[in-house]
Amino acid sequence: MLDIDVSNLSIGRQQVLTSLNLSLEAHQFVAIVGENGAGKSTFLNMLAGELPYNGSIYLNGRELNSWDALKLAPIRAVMEQHQAAPEGLSVKELVAMGRYWSQESDADAEQRATRWLSRFDLAPMGERGIETLSGGEQQRAHLARCLCQLDKDLPGEQLLLLDEPTSALDVYHQHAVLHEIKSFSQKGNLVLSVMHDLNLASLYADQVIVLGNNCIQHVDRPESVFREDILERTYRTPVHVSSHPSFLKPMIFTEPRH
Repeated sequence: MLDIDVSNLSIGRQQVLTSLNLSLEAHQFVAIVGENGAGKSTFLNMLAGELPYNGSIYLNGRELNSWDALKLAPIRAVMEQHQAAPEGLSVKELVAMGRYWSQESDADAEQRATRWLSRFDLAPMGERGIETLSGGEQQRAHLARCLCQLDKDLPGEQLLLLDEPTSALDVYHQHAVLHEIKSFSQKGNLVLSVMHDLNLASLYADQVIVLGNNCIQHVDRPESVFREDILERTYRTPVHVSSHPSFLKPMIFTEPRH
């Protein structure tokens, strides 16, 4: 089991998130939702070690700050909301950067990178400069880098942190990417992903964390969380919920303002 325990999290004098207590199992895709400013990206960045914090974050019973970076690299990968890449890198080189922690040969790293390029529909672009790709293509390249980083022969008990991984993608690639992420979670891993598209979260997430008022408001399956009363209270807008005709998952509809 992959354990994440968080409590009394804050930055400086501002209590961004407080009294967060989570014990999340592997084999799960967990979506983090909530309105702007609820602390979704902040929470993810703290788990990623990108922000200093007061309080405690424990990963598998060990304080996050005590982990050695190289020992953490095969266990945890992070894709931030605004991901920059060094200039002059090819797409394949960017993806292969995920293997920086390993002691494998360059040929083995390139082989893994090539495999993930294909999985994310990027194989024809491997030799192109990363800066020549569209926003959506770059987003897929960074996702490929994350999964290349966590690629191992015996998968399981790894943590993938994603901040809006489908924000720049067309409908086809949204589903293609989320299918890959879901498959990764089903191999004994844990995915925590900030998502604004509630319908995609409903279709793919096993659990949903709703953040609001500096704390976790709800943690449950999409069928239990995506209710009209909860969503209207969370997002302060009229909401209608019905079932997907094929998958019986809640689908969320909002109303235009008059």
